Amino acid sequence: MQKNNGSADSVIVMKFGGTSVRSEESRGHAIKHIRTHAESGKKLVVIVSAMGRKGEPYATDTLIALLKDLGEPVNPAELDAVMSIGETLSSAFFSHLLSQNGLPAEAFTGRQAGILTDDNPGNAEILEIDPVRILKTLNQGKIAVVAGFQGATAVGDVRTLGRGGSDTSAVALGAALNAERVEIYSDVDGIANCDPRQISAASFINSISAKQILSMANEGSSVLHPRAVKASLKTKTPIVARNTFSTAAGTTIFHHDAAEQSKLVTLAHRENLALITFEEITDAQNKVPDMIRIDEHRFLLKNDVYLENNLKLFKKNSATLQKEEGWATVSVVFDKNAAKSKILPNAEIIPSSDNVICYLLKEEHLSSSLQILYEHYILLE
Repeated sequence: MQKNNGSADSVIVMKFGGTSVRSEESRGHAIKHIRTHAESGKKLVVIVSAMGRKGEPYATDTLIALLKDLGEPVNPAELDAVMSIGETLSSAFFSHLLSQNGLPAEAFTGRQAGILTDDNPGNAEILEIDPVRILKTLNQGKIAVVAGFQGATAVGDVRTLGRGGSDTSAVALGAALNAERVEIYSDVDGIANCDPRQISAASFINSISAKQILSMANEGSSVLHPRAVKASLKTKTPIVARNTFSTAAGTTIFHHDAAEQSKLVTLAHRENLALITFEEITDAQNKVPDMIRIDEHRFLLKNDVYLENNLKLFKKNSATLQKEEGWATVSVVFDKNAAKSKILPNAEIIPSSDNVICYLLKEEHLSSSLQILYEHYILLE
């Protein structure tokens, strides 16, 4: 996957999400973390997400609306071109900001960083990374600031990496550069055993196995994207999830097996899902890999900007289907094999991996179901 044209000793890759680069205050906190590493002699590659949130002029959602307001569906390649703008702008802005604060930096798009992808708009896979330009910048004593979430095809067309793509950019670049570690910054103190926005009693974990975090990511946890975790598994790249707004140590993701006595249980969930029911048995999952299979007729898809294009693809292949919005899943994730499942009201247990119990339910039951499962599987333990 990665082409390494030489290594850069003591490289740390630091990824800052949207909440970390959104405001002057948050950017100030990010700069403090960067300065600490720079002053200790580390070579730094900083990955940035788009700066804004919906309604703000630089937000990805705002840029997408420029196209969608003209009518749907939107050409996927054109959608990718627009969706990559936020990260490109963020990298140039943040690079200039670092330089103005006495930390010389240079901005890179995904293509300039050497990230080669396949030609799958909206969900591209990284095929190879040639970090020669980044290495040159690092060896000049500068910080490389890279636009996350994007790469380019062999002919130079920009492609985005799908949900959590900036995490994937960070881990893949960390592997290509033989980095000491990858630090993923957000607005929370690491990885919690449940979403703190849903369960106020959720607690943060000091360390967790890559196997368990991969299961959490596959089941919808927004901490890290599954592709990012898989990329780290291949090279055993250490990952630390940290808080931009504090000096807390965060959560370390380790690559050895969990201890035999470990009984770590976590919860993950997905929301804003569309339930797609096909009249005939279908191989829809082969056409859209991110679909979640329930049975031969029912699948789940994220209700995002690509939903209508995916449905159009199915209908083009003469599929008769029904779409129902407002669905969610809640998953209990064990470090080893799953325990006995608890029956939940208003929920159906659907297939998942051996260390996961996954429930399908309407979004209106999400909070109450999380609370029940938290009390049963985590508090009682």
